[in-house]
This record gives sequence, structure tokens and C-alpha cells, in this order.
Amino acid sequence: MKSLFFTIFCAILLFSSCNQNKGKEGGDQDSTQIKAPQSEEEIQLLSEVITRFVRAYISQDNQKANALIHPDLGFTVIHRPGVADVFTKVDSIDFAQPVPEYFPYPTFSNDYVLTFESLPAFDCGTEKWTKEGFFCDTTSHPDQLSRIAAFQREFNQHEFSESQMEEIKNAERKSYRVILTSRDPLIFHLQQQEGVWYITVLDRAYAGCDA
Repeated sequence: MKSLFFTIFCAILLFSSCNQNKGKEGGDQDSTQIKAPQSEEEIQLLSEVITRFVRAYISQDNQKANALIHPDLGFTVIHRPGVADVFTKVDSIDFAQPVPEYFPYPTFSNDYVLTFESLPAFDCGTEKWTKEGFFCDTTSHPDQLSRIAAFQREFNQHEFSESQMEEIKNAERKSYRVILTSRDPLIFHLQQQEGVWYITVLDRAYAGCDA
């Protein structure tokens, strides 16, 4: 009898533990967060949009670059007018009218092949990248916009509302960051919208150590 009671007790304990673990997993999962591309087709679709934008940027082709920008998502440019980073949202990219206007879009060539791995970091002390190449990290999501917005909100309570902050964070959960290292690096984010990838952010501040 004692043996039967002990068996039932262990079974109840195990069942309770499993339910708790399942609840934790469900609670941690964000329905707005995208799943990393797994299949060869998913990776190919992501790679195609990334490389198409890089080619359009290098050749400064407005039409081809803007074909990869969603009209509703728009295009946000991160830049650094002073000590702190800011961002400006526009409808499209115009290579003849850069954002900011005093910082022309550079021309350069790219000999690197896109790889999916952790992103390099830039050291302003040595003025070197931890590694050089053309990278996209699908294991993490960018948070540059939300950090900039939070910083601005701290000093100006009316800069961003709670709903705007949440909108920015939700967009970041569906985005990846790409870095192409060079003397004038190309850094951008792309976001998935209804199963299609679009370029949403151009980071012109990172690796700029003048301020």
C-alpha cells in the first residue's frame, strides 16, 4: 500500500513539474518574434534581399533600393549629429539627398560573400573590426532603435509614448542586423512583413568614432 501511494505521489509530482515547464516555455515565447530561417529556401530568400540591397546601395540605384522598402514600414536612418545617436524616418532612400544631408552616401566595392554568423564589433581605440566580411546574425535581434528612443525619452518624456516604444520593440523582434565591413561600412536591418523581407533601417552611426 505504501509502495502504491509513493508511486502515485511521484507521478503527480512529475506531472506538475512538466506543466510548470510548459507554462514557462509558453510564457517566454513572443508571438511577434520571427523564427530563424531553417530551410534552404528560407535562407535563400533572406540572402537574396540582403545582397540585392547591397548591390543597389553600392551602385546608388534609387529604384532598386526602394523596391526593397515597404511603403508602410518606411525607412529609418540612424545617425549621430553630436554625442548621442538619433534616428530619422523617411519614406524612401534618395542617394542624391542623404540623411543627414552633410554625410553623402559613400561609393565602394564589395568582394565579400554573405555569411550567417555573429556580427563583428568595431573598436574605436584601434579603429579595427573584430573580423572583416559580410555578415547577418539570425540568432539575435537588433535593439538600436529602442535604445535610442529610451535614451531620448529619459530626457524628454513626450518624445515617445508607450505605444510607440512597444511598436519599435515589436518591429525589432521581427528584424535582423547586417554588417558589411569596409572603410565606410554598410550596416542595415531588414524586417519580415507577411512572409516577405524588407529593408527598414540604415545605421550610419555605428563605427563612427568622431564624436
